[in-house]
Amino acid sequence: MDHNIWDKHDQSKGFRQDEQMSAIDRTDRRILALLSKNARMSNKELAGEVGLSPSSVHERTRRLTDTGLLAGAHAQVDLDRLGLSLRALLFVQMSEHEKTNLDRFIRETLRIPEVRAAWMISGRFDSLVEIVTRDTTHLHRVVVEQFSSREEIHRIETSIVFDGDRQYDLSSTLDLIP
Repeated sequence: MDHNIWDKHDQSKGFRQDEQMSAIDRTDRRILALLSKNARMSNKELAGEVGLSPSSVHERTRRLTDTGLLAGAHAQVDLDRLGLSLRALLFVQMSEHEKTNLDRFIRETLRIPEVRAAWMISGRFDSLVEIVTRDTTHLHRVVVEQFSSREEIHRIETSIVFDGDRQYDLSSTLDLIP
């Protein structure tokens, strides 16, 4: 699947972003918030929380999925318990800034097993890569073998994440939607 990362945010399954946003109401936002906390909630449980019938909730979640607003359900895996306790952020500056080089870099980077996410960013660096490793020896090996050896990369700065967590509860974030 060869797709352009620059275009994927413009349209999702044929719906423009403004059409998606205007199509959701307070109940849809509540459903999205509840599912962001617990993707395993049944239609019956969701219905009890939002005051609708299970069939109405099913129809709403189907529509949210069809429009791309509800993109999937993911399990939170405790990587520490799996021995992958070192998280790092790689700030990458590319040698050349052509769009095709950036697209290829992201595609190839996402194939590396230790990579959890990769983004194009603005500022001094061109990309931010989140990786997870067992320890500093493993981190060093990944940076040297998978990144430093690539000629399209001009510079890398590595930051180790000491503490933190992702925000899965979207309740307050969804309040930003007009």
